[in-house]
Amino acid sequence: MDRQSGSLKLGLIAGLTLLVAASCAAAPALSDVVHACVLVEEGKAAFAQQQPYRAIKCLEEAARLRPGWLPPPQWLALAYQVSGNKDMALESYRAVQRESLATAQFRRSNPPDQLEAVVECEALAAWLINKTRYESGLICLLPEPKLAQMARQHSLEMRDLGYFSHQSPVPGRTTSMERFAALFGFRPQWIAENVARRWGTAYLLTPEKIAETHRNFLKKPHHRANLLLDKVERMGVGLAVNENGDYWLTQVLAKYQGE
Repeated sequence: MDRQSGSLKLGLIAGLTLLVAASCAAAPALSDVVHACVLVEEGKAAFAQQQPYRAIKCLEEAARLRPGWLPPPQWLALAYQVSGNKDMALESYRAVQRESLATAQFRRSNPPDQLEAVVECEALAAWLINKTRYESGLICLLPEPKLAQMARQHSLEMRDLGYFSHQSPVPGRTTSMERFAALFGFRPQWIAENVARRWGTAYLLTPEKIAETHRNFLKKPHHRANLLLDKVERMGVGLAVNENGDYWLTQVLAKYQGE
């Protein structure tokens, strides 16, 4: 082997070594992944035992060990909520909503320049649902990205097809049960749905208007009964908005099979 080819080979080996090292550094170590899984289970157990601060400690460490993993922010949303930390709860709800947007595979979508406003208002709507339930002595509902996708798709469909109803004109998506089955591949044990719409002459997608919509839900017996249903364990919130700031809101509350 001549000196030039030998230097080239050594350079390639060194480059590959650095690349492998960088890849290993970018991904969580296997021990960290396992530890994060254990911490999430400990956090969930602590939350069930009404020890939110212990739950937060476990879940925050799990999030640190495994960045971008969904379970920690899902459960942190609930733990922060019952501990009274609204700001951190909302940040966790936003993380779930962003995940629902990142993994969605639907054709319909919201205006790109309003996505942050949508995430902000969906997170607030989720927080308000659990605030109402917690103050009524009920369990808080786990925010689910896939349920949020289902809810948002119904809102977008109402916007685009010009109707306002629980009943969709699209074959195979007529009822909330059918919409759930089409997305999940199975039927839920329980499901409930609330829908709302708001439009006018001013930009309406604001936290204040979302809070007002929630109060209006609570004034209507059927909507209130859905929000306080004790048979459900998970929720998804989805908004559709147009360029004027008019919005359509869908809330889906469900219990999966075997839960």
